[in-house]
Amino acid sequence: MMDERISPMLASQGGTPFDDPGWIYEIKWDGSRTIVFLSGDVRLQDRRLNNITSHFPELMYINRCLKVKEAVLDGELVVMRDNKPHFRSIMARKNREDTFKIKLLSKSMPAMFITWDILYADGRSLIDLPLMERKEILTSAVQPGGGLAISDFIPGQGKMLFEETGKRGLEGVMAKKADSKYYVGKRSSLWLKLKHLIAIDAVIMGYRVDKTALVVGLYDEGDKLITIGSVESGMSHEELAAFMQAAGDIKQEKKDNIQWLEPALVCRVRFMEWSENMKMRAPVFEGFKYDVRPGQCRFQ
Repeated sequence: MMDERISPMLASQGGTPFDDPGWIYEIKWDGSRTIVFLSGDVRLQDRRLNNITSHFPELMYINRCLKVKEAVLDGELVVMRDNKPHFRSIMARKNREDTFKIKLLSKSMPAMFITWDILYADGRSLIDLPLMERKEILTSAVQPGGGLAISDFIPGQGKMLFEETGKRGLEGVMAKKADSKYYVGKRSSLWLKLKHLIAIDAVIMGYRVDKTALVVGLYDEGDKLITIGSVESGMSHEELAAFMQAAGDIKQEKKDNIQWLEPALVCRVRFMEWSENMKMRAPVFEGFKYDVRPGQCRFQ
């Protein structure tokens, strides 16, 4: 297993947060899913089975955290900002190719690996063991520190943890059946994602001419306006009519079925999560924002 490429077990989309003594609940870390192979060396593999080891030189010694000879861990690579994961930062780290910039970012924007599961240790596959037994093995096989942490969990109290993660601005909660096996490469209802919706103010950059959809974006650190996707649902007929009237005065070029506009209008959008290329998933229009200036709409 140490020389293999392993597809992680995937969670199904959950609904309303729930309490159940047969389940455990963990913070859903907003980062990049990663399988880590630890022995005399360190190998980092992402969800798409790519070797991303060279992108994170600051993690080359997390094998010193091992209390066994070799192990395969499942978890999340994160970059922390203001005591919580910053998704855009870990994506910037993961997608960087320039060796010099990788080295600089490893110091200015260091990543850490948060593990919650162990799949293999010292020649033994653990995937058929119950989750709670695997977690016991994980804590005996790994000593947290030096860029590696073990994710905490609580049994039975999903509602409380979901509420608390909402207060702290975290992504949500993972609910897992306490006796679940690890199903490599499969999506299972034994693991559930319970996520808080994300709400942002975004600049209306244009609109689709082939369907009803707003093209929206945010400013980055260099004051460049970046497209973050199209919003197709949530706008009433009255709101659409008012928007089209206002848009008539700020039209720019039309290209590829998009009528681009001057960045003068702002709207509120709610969506499920960010994709790896920083696009919104399942966005919904919530209304125009007349008290927010376009320049205030920025990546956080």
